[in-house]
Amino acid sequence: MLWSIATVFRNVRSYSTGSVQVKRRALPTTTSIEYTIPDDPYLLAKKFQQVSQSGKLDDAVAIVMQAKTRGQSPIVWNLVISSYARLGRLSRALRAFSEMRRRGFPPTQTTFTALLQACALGDSDKAVDIAEQTYKSMDTFGVKPSIINVNGLLSVYQRKHDMKKALECFNELPSVGRRAPSLATYTILASMCRRQISVLYEELAQLKNGHSTDQKTLDQPFHFVSIEENTSHSQRIAIVRHNIRQTFTTLLDIWATYASDAEHRATNLDSDTDRLYFDTRLLKVVLKACHSVYEDERPLARKGFNIIAHVYGGTKRVDENGVVTNSVPLAVLLQSNDEHVVLDADVVELAIGLCDRGKRYMNIVRLWASLNEHFAREVEPLRRRFESEVQEFTELANLPNDPTQRKAPKMTMFRKRRALMRTPKYSVSSDQPK
Repeated sequence: MLWSIATVFRNVRSYSTGSVQVKRRALPTTTSIEYTIPDDPYLLAKKFQQVSQSGKLDDAVAIVMQAKTRGQSPIVWNLVISSYARLGRLSRALRAFSEMRRRGFPPTQTTFTALLQACALGDSDKAVDIAEQTYKSMDTFGVKPSIINVNGLLSVYQRKHDMKKALECFNELPSVGRRAPSLATYTILASMCRRQISVLYEELAQLKNGHSTDQKTLDQPFHFVSIEENTSHSQRIAIVRHNIRQTFTTLLDIWATYASDAEHRATNLDSDTDRLYFDTRLLKVVLKACHSVYEDERPLARKGFNIIAHVYGGTKRVDENGVVTNSVPLAVLLQSNDEHVVLDADVVELAIGLCDRGKRYMNIVRLWASLNEHFAREVEPLRRRFESEVQEFTELANLPNDPTQRKAPKMTMFRKRRALMRTPKYSVSSDQPK
């Protein structure tokens, strides 16, 4: 049974997170030096920012605590809560929330966004329960959740590695309106799947080396097969491989849903629904996962070829009348005004590397031609790095079909690096949406 916010607040006096003991403390009320206390909310907010940015957060909070209530505002308290949230100090953020309410200031969307961030970055073992009840309490305070708040909750699930709840939350989202999925929503879910694949491969390596596995990482996703204690060694390996396949399939489904949703919104935008844009961060998550599973799940991983072509072009589409036309690349259809990165060196290398592994040399040639056609500005700084290599792939693509007449492909610097490349390690900083 989940608690109310007030109950949670009372119960975070002292809680254990493994070997770390976290105790709840009152907010600071005294400063290290004497400050003038503004009576105006705007000036108080400015004062708080100046002092906190100088590295004296306790002093900044004490200034707010000493200020008269008429000189405070929801904005000021949101700054306090957000400052604690960025540091992962959940108990302090909750205490600041209580002080805000005690002074009669109503919470806003920003308040709950900050509280959810504190849950995500904090080390409390109760973070998921607190985050869920924080999100549910928004209606109680008359605040309608937006997709930003949903993403805040998903970030908690991501940080706490609870993919089952993240997928359940996603499946409950409407397709239109303020809570329709955003680019960040899809990126968070895709990143979770990619991390799960990395964890499962670590488990598989342990099994192959004769070591026992950690059950916790295998039982989280609701549609995966769990490993029982009496399961044989060979069956354990088969189950882990199955879980990898299921996780990667889920990742592909997330991408397909994003692409379909984005194309639909681009042509049928509802007034209350924000448009979906494209950013390389999401595509890189998908392509890195394709590289991760390529040796074990080639038929599935090769779907990455179609994803690359869908995003950047190089393929032709047959319409309802059977007429073959050049399809509009997804990245072109979903381009924004420099708000998102649509092409960079990393995504080009991942795309070329995946096609190279599958010996789809003509795909590389078509991809590069399409990039030059649709993204000339973005390609220009990449030309020196990739053009000579693409030329080599052009020569390979034009070789005779008879394998006996083919020469071995040259091992360029980039191809040598890809040949040595293993499963990329998961990185929150590289996959996490801004």
